[in-house]
Order: sequence, then C-alpha cells, then structure tokens
Amino acid sequence: MKTTIMKTAAMILTVGLFAGCATNSGLQEDVANAQAAADAAMKAAKEAQLDAATAQGTADAALKAANSAKDAAEACSERCGRMSEKAMAK
Repeated sequence: MKTTIMKTAAMILTVGLFAGCATNSGLQEDVANAQAAADAAMKAAKEAQLDAATAQGTADAALKAANSAKDAAEACSERCGRMSEKAMAK
C-alpha cells in the first residue's frame, strides 16, 4: 500500500512539474508578447509626440501670422477712420 501511494505521489509530482514547465513556457511567451506590445506602444507614443511638437510649431506660426494680420487690420481701420473724418470735415 505504501509503495502504491509513493508511486502515485511520484507520478503526481512528475505531472505537476511538467505542467509547471509548460505553464512557465507559456508565461515566458506571454511576457515576450507583452514586451513587444509595450515596445510598439512606446514607438507609437514617440511618433505621436513628434507629430504633436510639429503641430505645436505650426499652430504657433499661425497664431503669429494671425496677430500680425489683426494688427495690420487695426492699423488700416484707424487710417480709414481718419481719412473718413477728413473727408467729412471738408
């Protein structure tokens, strides 16, 4: 009886070890897949950051151009207002 229990225990231990190795191999594969996904996400994030920096530069240039156009329009409006006043005064 003890021999049967010992054999059964040894067999269960062996199966458990094989199952553990198979699980560990699967775990390593999962870790490798997760690392690959993380690397791809990091690459995409860096590209997005570069695109955002480019967009910010474009937006800054557009704001500068808009402010220049506004200043020119205000100056023109003032000149037109003065010319209109002079014409009305005559």
